[in-house]
Amino acid sequence: MKISKLLILTFTMTVLINCEDRRTSGTSDLRIIALSPSLVETVFFLGGGKNIVGASSFCNYPEEAKNIPVVANVSDINLEYAVKLKPDIVLLMPGQDNIAAKLNLLNIKTLKVSQEKLDDILNSFTVIGREIGREQRALAVKDSLNKVLESYKKPANNKTVLISAGREYGTGITYIFSNGHTGFLNDIIKLMGYSNALDTAVPYPKIGAETVMTLDPDIIIDLVPSDITSSTEELLKDWELFRTTKAWKNDAIFILKGDHTTIPGPRIFDLIKELNEKGL
Repeated sequence: MKISKLLILTFTMTVLINCEDRRTSGTSDLRIIALSPSLVETVFFLGGGKNIVGASSFCNYPEEAKNIPVVANVSDINLEYAVKLKPDIVLLMPGQDNIAAKLNLLNIKTLKVSQEKLDDILNSFTVIGREIGREQRALAVKDSLNKVLESYKKPANNKTVLISAGREYGTGITYIFSNGHTGFLNDIIKLMGYSNALDTAVPYPKIGAETVMTLDPDIIIDLVPSDITSSTEELLKDWELFRTTKAWKNDAIFILKGDHTTIPGPRIFDLIKELNEKGL
């Protein structure tokens, strides 16, 4: 199994380096605005980063993305600035309808790209690749990453997982923002053979400490933003209130640090790899 994964990952890197769409030369002057961190990362991942002339706030990866002019936040856009950038296309999330409507009134081409579920993330490569002249590269990457996912797929077991996608840090936990049974984080849990301890369609519900203890999950996955400087040991200490849960008793509270853990873009495959390395 380890050998096959290594071969697949090697193939993926080869694709990223060598597989260029023949139409790329015709799109070298393409001007793109991408209005979410995940969309920016996806364009860079497909080799079109140099074509991004505008982005939304909080687009910090890769390093070059920090230098892209900010033209919008998640819910609004500086129209005057966006027009000055003369974009050929603006990539948006499905929830940014109000921004799309404003741009369409100005005859600026927009494309809504869903990255909510794991399949959506994979499909977004080809959707975006087709628009930016990287379709062949995108198809090859999607096929390769599908094989990587298959290599991590495990049979279903009877263990439950609770995800913390946001909480108080450096203090006893009184609430967490968890993850419902929709979205890419839930898909990752299922891929690895587990079931979600929280049965709700709400994407990121806020639940109290009492609810966490009532759910009594076998495993807790604590996703921590990169700007939290606490050590893993300090972050684990925040969970001491839950000493009676199965997750605490079985040393099954896993801390994973980094913004890539909650951004639904290409780096989500790094999260899957990290979870696998922790024995999940």
